[in-house]
Amino acid sequence: MREPFVAYIRVSTYYEEKISDRIQRAAIEAWADRSNAEIVEWIEDLDVSGRRMKRRIHEAMRWVEEGQARGIAVWRFSRFGRSRRGNALNLARLEQMGGVLESATEAADSRTPFGRFQQGISLKFAEYESDMIGQSWADTRALRRSVGLPAIGGNRWGYIWHRRRVDDDAGVIHKEWYEPDDQAQVATRLYEQVAEGASMASVTQWLGANGYIGTKGKPWLQSGLTRYMDSGFAAGWIRYHPDDCDCPPKDPDSTAARGAKCPNRLWVPGAHEAIVPEDVWTAYQEQRERARNTPSGNRQPAYALSGNMRCGRCGGTASAAGGSTYGAGRVLIKKPGYQFRCSRAKDNHTCDGVHILRTVAEKAVRDRLAELADAIEAEAASIPQQRRDAPQQSPRERLDTAREQHRARLSEIERQLDRQTDLLARGIIPEDSYTRERIRLSKEQAALAAELAELEQRTEGEESRPADYLPVIRGLLSRWDITPVETRRAMLRTVLRGVWAYPKSTAPDGTTIPAYAVVVAVWEPAPALLGPRSAA
Repeated sequence: MREPFVAYIRVSTYYEEKISDRIQRAAIEAWADRSNAEIVEWIEDLDVSGRRMKRRIHEAMRWVEEGQARGIAVWRFSRFGRSRRGNALNLARLEQMGGVLESATEAADSRTPFGRFQQGISLKFAEYESDMIGQSWADTRALRRSVGLPAIGGNRWGYIWHRRRVDDDAGVIHKEWYEPDDQAQVATRLYEQVAEGASMASVTQWLGANGYIGTKGKPWLQSGLTRYMDSGFAAGWIRYHPDDCDCPPKDPDSTAARGAKCPNRLWVPGAHEAIVPEDVWTAYQEQRERARNTPSGNRQPAYALSGNMRCGRCGGTASAAGGSTYGAGRVLIKKPGYQFRCSRAKDNHTCDGVHILRTVAEKAVRDRLAELADAIEAEAASIPQQRRDAPQQSPRERLDTAREQHRARLSEIERQLDRQTDLLARGIIPEDSYTRERIRLSKEQAALAAELAELEQRTEGEESRPADYLPVIRGLLSRWDITPVETRRAMLRTVLRGVWAYPKSTAPDGTTIPAYAVVVAVWEPAPALLGPRSAA
């Protein structure tokens, strides 16, 4: 009978090691045939770095943990991961569950001491390769900047990207360069409009109304257009984040670049032709700086649910919008912040959108907070008194405490193992006693390492308990009207995952169901979406 294995395929984000998933699958299938193994599940991580801790490798481990697979099969051990900490924790967890890691292209029997040694060498070499690739990319980016090219090549709106090309027949190398295209005049017009006082929202809507799309073939969103225009590429500049900046290092589990939240930026002249005149670029920068420094309803949220509202159709943001009506004598009465509406429907019309009155959404939030508070207190009343009187810790404190306890115990086990080895070498204890104690300590060490790996993966949100939020909920309910909007908004963002607005609809009996809001706490799953387009 064949041994069941789960196959894990990872295609890296690094170009140099983008080994096709089909190549990896074929190699693993060939290994299974010659090793009397059966692949019961294929799990893929496409375009994912091996340095990331949050990968689907944990799904593969669950198959082993639940007894559905004997182990995990990979194309090479480097597919398992390239992080020192991640490899050690994940491998310890896998072995603690009784599973094995097998490579389809590297002959190393992980069931034997020498095989485990080979496996360890392979993983260490994978870490070394990752470090070298990272350094190579850093050198490449620096070289590209020195010749006036953006750090990463690719399409830029308003330009045709000509790749670097080697012409063997002519014996010449055609350099990489950017040529202005037919949309260059449109880009210039956008900068001129903003420089003259137009808002980023208005120019985004203008692009959508005239059928212009971005380099990825999708309609422009205001956030993406703002990043493109602020970069200054169309004005002939290359913007980059300095490598020697003292901002925090990049989070390996985040897709955001290291300098994404760092204000430190440098501009250097690019080798490409500018399609925006320097005076227009300067006026644009002044207008953008003026907009950033001018308090307004857009820059400083005026409503408690700003940033929390979501569209129940597409799941995108829903922003505050005004309304108006005519009073006595046909006098126009404007109502700022009268409703929330889908941003995608507003910016590029790719969603049918939703409109919901702000008062309806806020009432739903307050009603839901009252329900949550009652449910949390009812649950707390069922807990024995001695537990309710115990000191309360925040989710972060609980996680830090648990991790520190595991690390301390692992350090203590290391010391005990060293002491056992010393006692054996000095002849104080017999070898059989040493073996039994070492086996016991090694099992405990593997179990603790696996638990620590899970703790390292957990976030504050996952560790949170409803009771942690009771003081915030009660505070919001009791002082809702007197709490400043920005404070109320910040408190809501700590308690709520979001507020999803759903459009009005018609019930099976023909009655009209008005637009409504679904309020979701941080410990609850997000609700189902209707889809960006209605069925009708």
